[in-house]
Amino acid sequence: MIGRRDAQRKYAISANLIQLWLTQFDRGELTNEEAEASVIAEYETRIAALERKVGQLTLELDLVKKTPRPPTGTDSGRSFIVTGPETARSDGGAKP
Repeated sequence: MIGRRDAQRKYAISANLIQLWLTQFDRGELTNEEAEASVIAEYETRIAALERKVGQLTLELDLVKKTPRPPTGTDSGRSFIVTGPETARSDGGAKP
């Protein structure tokens, strides 16, 4: 026999669905078809929520892509990934 919490974790089923099944079982109303319909309904609800989240994140990503970024750093000169910013030119060498 498996407990409610173990069933929730093992099969990724909500506590509300398990309680609904137990209530239906106690009333003698639970059949395999009804149980499958309940699972399908819960999965459809979860899928709809995930689709809304994906849509929201897609909109946010599109907005971030369209928003111009401010220049990084205070130097207006060119910068290279490997070598870093250009060095200042010397005017004739170091003085003692």
